[in-house]
Formats: sequence, C-alpha cells, structure tokens
Amino acid sequence: MRIGINLISVIPGKIGGMEQYVRNLLAYSMKAGDGHSWFLFLTNHNFHTFEAAGNVHKIMIPENTNPYHIFHHYIRALKLQLWFCPLLVLNPPDVPIPSVINIPDIQHEYYPQFFDQHSLRWRLDNYRSSALRTNAVLTLSQFSKQTILQKYGLPDHKVHAIHLDASKEFSLPFDEALNQHVIQKYQLSPGYGFFPANTWHHKNHLNLLKALVILREKYGLRIPMVFTGFAQEANENVVGYISQQHLWDQIKWLNYVPQGEMPYLYRNAGFLCFPSLFEGFGIPLVEAMRSQIPITSSNCGSIPEVAGDASLLFDPNMPEDIAVKLAAILQPEIRADLIAKGNVQAKRFSWDKCARETLAVFRSVVPS
Repeated sequence: MRIGINLISVIPGKIGGMEQYVRNLLAYSMKAGDGHSWFLFLTNHNFHTFEAAGNVHKIMIPENTNPYHIFHHYIRALKLQLWFCPLLVLNPPDVPIPSVINIPDIQHEYYPQFFDQHSLRWRLDNYRSSALRTNAVLTLSQFSKQTILQKYGLPDHKVHAIHLDASKEFSLPFDEALNQHVIQKYQLSPGYGFFPANTWHHKNHLNLLKALVILREKYGLRIPMVFTGFAQEANENVVGYISQQHLWDQIKWLNYVPQGEMPYLYRNAGFLCFPSLFEGFGIPLVEAMRSQIPITSSNCGSIPEVAGDASLLFDPNMPEDIAVKLAAILQPEIRADLIAKGNVQAKRFSWDKCARETLAVFRSVVPS
C-alpha cells in the first residue's frame, strides 16, 4: 500500500501527547513491514525531525503556501492509495482516494468556553465535516468514540478506538548517569508531585494549585510540585495565582523538557497528579505506570478508562477533594497498592498493538 501522511501540523515540542502519538505510531507501523510505502508530507519546521529510509520518503511542503494543489498533485503523481491525517481534520477536504483521520477528542463540543472564537469556529467548521467525508475515524479511547458517535451521528463501524502507549523512551534500560544528569540539571529533590501539561484551560492547573493552598493553610502540609509544559491560554491566570498565593517555594516549573529526559522526571517523582477536565486518552497516566509511581487523577473523560484501578480518582472541580487525594497518596500502603495495580494496568497498552490495529483500519478502507 502507498500511504501518504499529512504531517504539516506537527510542531516539534509544542503539541504535547499528540506529537508522541504521531511519532510512535509511525515508527512502529513502519517497523511492522507489510511492504507498505510511506510518504511523509512535512514543512521546514519539522522536516529534519523525521527520518527517511528505504520505504519511507519525505516531501517538503513550502510554508506560507496553500498546500491544497500541492497535495492533489502528489496524490496523483505518487499513485497514493491511502491518505492519512493523524492530526484532527481531513486536509485536503476533497481527497480523491480513501482516507483516514484521527480525532483524539471533541473537547470543544463540551467546553466551548476554553477556546477563542477563531479556534472554536475552525473546529466547528472542520471536525464534523471531516468525520463525515473520511472513510474511517481513529480516536484514542472508548470514551472519545462514544462522544464522536453521539455528537456527529456516525455509524459505529466508522469510528475506531485504539489505545496508545507511553513513548519508547519509557521502555529503555535505566541509565544512572542520565538520571544524575537530570537531577542536577533541574536541581530536583526526589519525591515531588509531578504534573506534565501545557497550560491549556482543560488541564485544570488552577484547581490543583487551590488544593495545594488548602493543604498548606488547613493542615500545614506543603507538597512540592514539578510542572512541565509550554505556556498556553491559561498561563497568565495560573502564574498569577501562584504568585498571589505565594506558592513559588513549592513549585518548580521546567517548561519544555527533551523527551529523553522525561522518564527520569517521572522516576524521581513521588507521584503523578493529573487533574485534567477532559482527555481523549492521557499519555502521562501510562508514563507514570511504566515509571512505577502512583497516580491520583480526575474522574473525567477517558481518564478512568485508561487508569483503571491504578489511580486515586477525584472530582477535578472540587479542590477539597483533590487535596484529600494528594494527602492520601503520600501514605506508603496506598502508594504500594497503586504501583502494583499500575504494573498490571500498563500491560493493556502497546505501540505494537496500536500499530497493528491502525494498519488493519487502513487495509479495511483500501480496495484490494
């Protein structure tokens, strides 16, 4: 099969878990063989971050141009048989060959207030129409599948829920030298709470911070936290609250961290706290399981599906409940139980399985 993949929206380091999804899915799918030829459509901001090999070919799409006619030209010239858009929408919308898209979630249908008017309008104009036009929609969880079916009125067989896994770096052997490098580079004191997330509104940093204030003011408990991630729409409110409540002595903010160092931020953490209001999957949950640290997380979206019984769940809209769970996860017997359950739950996730199931969808939409 000759597969074209639209990757022009991949911005290295800026799109969180979806970048890991794209890179790992492609790596494991290409490794699976099956005689497929892959054509990656890239721009100059990500061209150098993907590798070409025997059956993998890279095509540069000039930035600041409308790629519509360029895509159509290459689809014909390369005799492509399938067009895959792994990031949100079908582009071009009138692709003349079978197509598959990935919609990780439709958060905008449930929390439109989290989006500026331009972004919301774009999603409303493109998500549903892309889902209706394409041959198959991939998504990341049964939760997301059900929301897509409900909101877009698609037939059940058209939407495929395929779980992800943690990135390959979380399966590499432990490197003590790299571990010490990460500890010293970021001046870490092991045992902190960890929350990796860009400051999008739905990541719910504010209620986690309010829980830290409750623990400090009511119980005299100061839990150190390490945050990573780029500044996004909620950043001004989040940083303002930290300063207003004098929380900087408890919080270390690392911004972007190279992917190879992330496993060591987890390994040195005491726990993961994941208070998100809406997730299509939630890769940090699996990263924490693979790092053998306990989890406390919200009870919303796909999180209970992915975490199973390996997390202390809380109501993310109630800082008091978050505070109770943060205090509980410090108890040794609770920690040990969650880590053991996480080891079991993590076995449900595999990039090999994700790649096999994705390739099966590709084959199902291309005439033999």
